[in-house]
Amino acid sequence: MRGSGNRRPRYLRPGLHVLGLVLMVCAGCGGSTASLSPSTSPIAAAGPTTRPTASLGPSPSPAPNTFAYAGQTQAVRLNATLLDDGRVLMVGGRDVAGSAVATAELFDPNSGAFATAGSMESPRLDPATAVLDDGRVLVAGGADASSVAQASAEIYDPSTETFAPTGPMNTARSAAKAFLLQSGAVLVVGGLDSAGAPLASAELYDPKSGKFSLTGSMLQLRGDFGATELTDGRVLVVGGCCIGPSLYTSAEIYDPASGVFETAGSMVTARLRPTVVTLLDGRVLIAGGNGSATADERLSSAELFDPDTLAFTPTDSLAAARDDAVATRLTDGRVFLAGGGTRSAETFDPTTEKFQAAGRMTATRGAAATATLLLDGRVFIAGGGAGTDATSAELFAP
Repeated sequence: MRGSGNRRPRYLRPGLHVLGLVLMVCAGCGGSTASLSPSTSPIAAAGPTTRPTASLGPSPSPAPNTFAYAGQTQAVRLNATLLDDGRVLMVGGRDVAGSAVATAELFDPNSGAFATAGSMESPRLDPATAVLDDGRVLVAGGADASSVAQASAEIYDPSTETFAPTGPMNTARSAAKAFLLQSGAVLVVGGLDSAGAPLASAELYDPKSGKFSLTGSMLQLRGDFGATELTDGRVLVVGGCCIGPSLYTSAEIYDPASGVFETAGSMVTARLRPTVVTLLDGRVLIAGGNGSATADERLSSAELFDPDTLAFTPTDSLAAARDDAVATRLTDGRVFLAGGGTRSAETFDPTTEKFQAAGRMTATRGAAATATLLLDGRVFIAGGGAGTDATSAELFAP
């Protein structure tokens, strides 16, 4: 979720804010819910170690609101992390048979090529990832090859392109959300346990000791929730479900100073898998999602959260209803949103509080897609489709 889903704070640095990416399973919803993994439709076989894209697309001055095909990933990836050197790291995911993989790869925006990036010590489907202050990447949890959540974690070093064990976490979890806090510690919150049920617990990773410690739990057991880091370093959690079939309008905030979650008002609309992005002025955009725990009811409504007053207010509606869309804040302060079950994309302007159409992607993308703001201002989008689109990638020029 942001994708899912982290620098200090992550959203203040280009390319490090990927939200709407976490896929959770509602416990006790009484009907079908989003699955842990994307569609298991057949995907293209893995390519060679280095795979130039067929056509990178954008010229040095591409037309605004244009998308260009950017090649295929080796596996279905559920995360993307911007490294300090501008490359994008993607770890774990699943193979053509639907099994978790240990491989990792890098996308280089300058060359438009994908390359292998070593292999993790454990296969991981939907692990939590966060870039540390020193540029290394924490990879925690995720489901293993037997589809069981794991507590183990490891660190990726971009300078050597190798993984090394760290941790483990106190609780086995997959599909959790991770945020680099201003202290340099990483908050890992929620996720799914080994039985596939949502977790309320959270823990902190200390990069200096390489150890995890428990911290305060969310006030409500939440699956399919949205989250973002606020400008003051606290973390906002909104929506989700389930105790019974009812969705949540409630919100809460984690305060690193106290180590506890506190109530933070209620949204105007109950939402599963909302897109949540912190704006430059400190407010938070909450858009789309699903309006039912048992049916496909994509939402087009959106609202704004003011962390000073803890008030939620309606804002302009999306041009298209979206459930679990990808989003990132652009360098000019607008918010880019795409997918969520469609090929369309749009932007939100905080100054006018209006959404505007922003072209169409090369593929229809739903759950498990990722969006990463690159250092040059473009957006790298991958996954979330069916068939070969599950491994396809593209670039958006704002």
